[in-house]
Amino acid sequence: MFELKPVVCKEVDKKLHAYYTLTWTALTRADKYRITTAVPAIAGLYELYYMDAHKRLNLLAVTHAWYGGLRSNLRQAVDPYHTHDLALRALLEESPLYYRYSCSDSFGDLVDVVWFLHTGYFPHDTRVAHSQRYKKIFLTEQAPDKIYWLDD
Repeated sequence: MFELKPVVCKEVDKKLHAYYTLTWTALTRADKYRITTAVPAIAGLYELYYMDAHKRLNLLAVTHAWYGGLRSNLRQAVDPYHTHDLALRALLEESPLYYRYSCSDSFGDLVDVVWFLHTGYFPHDTRVAHSQRYKKIFLTEQAPDKIYWLDD
């Protein structure tokens, strides 16, 4: 059996089309102490989820972590005292949180992948832009726990 490394890989076709393969870590219960010891302090992207009363996962955030890296950005994202939004603070304090991440040392690749995910998750409210380097962007996801949110 082989281990999936949580990285973003890219192939480019004639400098027009980018084909990304996004390999996630397994979905993990968020705890600031576990994040400190298990998440690397390098650039990447992550998804953060909360579990509702019906035991369903709900997407809370999908974003890139450039400055400070994944470890500090994830710790900050799960810290209820880092936000002034009282509803978000209550959610962070009371709901089980889960995260997964992938690594990349290319800022352009990170914004392309996050843009692609946002267009799939929030098709009518995409608030991020891609790098403008490619005419078309394609994405394939891999995850050891086989949890995928985008339609194939």
